[in-house]
Order: sequence, then structure tokens, then C-alpha cells
Amino acid sequence: MILLEPGNRILGETVAAQLVKDENEEKKSNLDIKLCDFDDVAYRILVENGDNIKVSMSLPCYSVIKDFGAKAALEKAFGSLLAEQALDNFDVTVQMSASNLGKPVDEVVKTIQMMKPIAVGGVFDYFFSELQAGRKPAPFRFKLRQDTEIFLVPSADRVAIIYELSFQDRVDRAIARIMLQEFVDARRTLGAAPPVQYNMNPPMELKDSFGLVDPSQGLGYIGFSVMKSHLDGGRKDKVVAVLQNFRSYMQYHIKCSKSFFHSRMRARVNSMLTLLNRCKADRLPTADAVKKTISGKTFTRK
Repeated sequence: MILLEPGNRILGETVAAQLVKDENEEKKSNLDIKLCDFDDVAYRILVENGDNIKVSMSLPCYSVIKDFGAKAALEKAFGSLLAEQALDNFDVTVQMSASNLGKPVDEVVKTIQMMKPIAVGGVFDYFFSELQAGRKPAPFRFKLRQDTEIFLVPSADRVAIIYELSFQDRVDRAIARIMLQEFVDARRTLGAAPPVQYNMNPPMELKDSFGLVDPSQGLGYIGFSVMKSHLDGGRKDKVVAVLQNFRSYMQYHIKCSKSFFHSRMRARVNSMLTLLNRCKADRLPTADAVKKTISGKTFTRK
């Protein structure tokens, strides 16, 4: 399996086209472009007067995660480019002047296309930083999207990251169950990987912290226990990137699996059609057809 690219490439390329000045173009034209991303995220790129660029993001869970690392992560990444007031119907707005960026264009574009991972990853970074500092914040939960809820339960030596997942399509659910169970089975051969649990019933951490006792109505609960040793050596950013993109990772590989199944089915159907075509009567030899032996002599039945 492969990991998805964390940022939105279309967003980055669109903004880069506005920041890179063409020698034959005197002035950039005004634009108003809207884009979509995983997890019901929407972007808007607004270019005014050919120089003033505003990039806004709508993240459904932003109001919940804002004070748990999301806002701090965005402020750290964008600094003075982050607007105090976002555009209407959006949660975050970054505004800049194409003629006076103050930073290299490549650096700005790379940061902008990572707006969603920065915001969502800020929550994981907040809890991991508290773990490394020896502090234990209160358990936290938020809905990344309507069918995915994330629980973060810290303890003295680890942070339990638990996902409650669901998919609407029946085939997607069947494939997802196999994939989730594969995480548990693969963990047995990877000694340094975080412990993984998958069950329909809420794990003990959710029973103690949130009082959840009823089985999941979706695919169940899969949990990863991230310990301090998994974050040492500068690996925290990589762990954050993998965990915040887990739901999109699942969705992507489900679609890839279905595409693979369909290609195998089409190949099998073509093979069966080839066999059927060989059985057509007009391709069988007739009674008066000339027959020859293996040596080339004409065979005549007497």
C-alpha cells in the first residue's frame, strides 16, 4: 500500500500560477475559483486587482479543534499571512500580495497546499507535544466528517488514537473490514510499530473516558497507541502526517481495490468469450474438408 500525498496539489498549482509572473503578461486577471478536497473540505481562491490573493478553507470540524492545536498550527505555519477574519462561510483565510510576499514562492505554495493537513494535524501535534513534555491533557473527541469520529485519549506513557469509521456502500464496508483487520495482523510482524486494536465494541479507553459501551453502528473502532519512543528522533511530524490522513488513506485504497477487482473480472470475461468463440459451428471443419497427416500426405477415409 502507498501513502497519499498530504497536500492538495491542485490548490498549490492554482496559487502558484497567480504568484509566478509571466513576462508577457502585464497584470494578472481577477479570479474566483472554488475547489473541493477529502473530508468535505472546500477551498476558495480569490484574486482581486491582479495582486491581492486570498485563499480560504472551509473545514467542518474547525470550530471544535480550533483551540486544541489547529489554530496554533496555522499561526505557526502562516504567521502574518493568516487573516484575523475569514471570508464568509469559510473558517480560515490566508491573504498575500503577489508583488510583496516576503518569502520564496515555492515555500509559500507548499505551505498553502498543506492548509488542511496543518489544521487537522495540529490536534495530533498538540497531544503528542504534551506527551513528550510529561503532561496529560483531558481526553478529546471530534468528528472529522459525518461518518468518522476521532478520539484522543492521553495517558502517562502514550496517546491512544481511536477512529470510529463507517462507509455507506456495502462493498466498501466489506473491503474496509478486511483492511482494518490486516492492520492488526501486520502489527504482529512489526516489532517497533504502535500497538493496534480493532473491534466492534468500544475499547477500554473509550469506556473510561467517554462512557461508551454500545457496539459501533459502523465498521467498529480501530486504535493506535502512540508512545514516546515512536515520536523520538524527529519522527513526530511523520506520525502526525500518517494519522491525520488515515481516513483518506482508507478511502483511496478501497477505490483502488475495487478498480483491481473490476480489471480482473473484465480479464476473466474476455478469456471466457475467447473460449466461446472457438466453439462456433462455422469454425468447425466440414465433412468434405481435406485432411492431411502430420507428414503432409492427404488423408482419405475408406
